[in-house]
Amino acid sequence: MLNVRQIEAFKAVIETGTVSRAASRLCVSQPAISKMLQNLEYDTGLALFERSPGRVRPTGDALLLFEEINRLYRGLDRIEIAASDIRNMKGTMLSVGVMPALSTGFIQDLVMEYQSSNSAARLALHARSTVKIVDMLISGSLDIGVSSHPIDDPEIEHIALDSRPYVCVMPRGHRLAERPALCPADLEGERFINFTPTSDLRAQVDELFTRAGVQRDIITEASMAPSICAMVARGLGVALLNPLYLGAFSELVVCRPFAPTVSSEVRLLLPRHRPRTSQVKRFVELALAHAESLGPALAPPPASATKTAAELR
Repeated sequence: MLNVRQIEAFKAVIETGTVSRAASRLCVSQPAISKMLQNLEYDTGLALFERSPGRVRPTGDALLLFEEINRLYRGLDRIEIAASDIRNMKGTMLSVGVMPALSTGFIQDLVMEYQSSNSAARLALHARSTVKIVDMLISGSLDIGVSSHPIDDPEIEHIALDSRPYVCVMPRGHRLAERPALCPADLEGERFINFTPTSDLRAQVDELFTRAGVQRDIITEASMAPSICAMVARGLGVALLNPLYLGAFSELVVCRPFAPTVSSEVRLLLPRHRPRTSQVKRFVELALAHAESLGPALAPPPASATKTAAELR
């Protein structure tokens, strides 16, 4: 069988023109080079050199073999470049799926931190439903998912990022914005923008007001949080939302703590049986650090508001 040292000796002799210079390049003796060449000729069954006192001259077959070896070494060079690109996150694309509710603020901040940490990093962002994100993770179309919806799939691994209670979101200048905290009774008859009945949280939100005996004026429904945020910002009504859903709308609305309330947990989703690349590991590290930097949720309601909420339960 051919070995790497034979090929290196052969390549060095062709490139330097003599056995002595080849030996100097490889830091071995001339007899060692000559022996490796002889073994190479024996193993390949080819006459590779014409020998005369003090010199060797490659045969035509040797030059053909040298061309093939050069192609091999160029391939090795490409492998080294590829390894360097992977190490430096250059030229490879990280695919991240995010639920629409988190696509207008939370994820942009995280992407900015990811790319700021390495200007060569490339990332493709896909806003999809959580069900679709799970399908794409399992099929290999996505590397990472970000969602606050509950997932129960043995193929998906969860990494918790942030959990916080829903708050009451209202237009700037709304009469309830003067209050430090709110409870269901405060929204009696209030124009309310709700999630559609197919939403995971719709039933939980409705149950809060049912137990409190409070009737809201549900003027419209939307399946996605960005739509609800936009309608609240335009003054169409109030809503209960995870404050992380506000994103670019945070400057256009007012948030107040609400009790009793529901909460949701933002998680990273990863395919359980696929090894993590260095890109994925880096994104996970930054996501955890970013979540920690967000700080606590809005301050809890004062005792008086909490007591009122408790009485209504």
